Amino acid sequence: MQLNNLFILFLQILLILFLSFEQIKVRWEISLLYGNKDKINNEYQKLKEEEYKLKTEAYFLNSPARVEKYAKEELKMQKTKPVIINIKE
Repeated sequence: MQLNNLFILFLQILLILFLSFEQIKVRWEISLLYGNKDKINNEYQKLKEEEYKLKTEAYFLNSPARVEKYAKEELKMQKTKPVIINIKE
């Protein structure tokens, strides 16, 4: 009887130790996941800022005034006066 109780006590202690180590492992993994989440959120914010800058630059580069200036200065283009065509009926 004494040996049986001692064996059950030993198994309970082993089970408690095993569960304690598992709890520590799970908490460590959760902390790693929270750290990764923070890194991903920071990277996402940086990418959103970069997207905003790129969109702003695209709008600037495609602005009609800038395109006209480039056409005049770099390509030596000039505005032409419209030609009036009289259609006789």
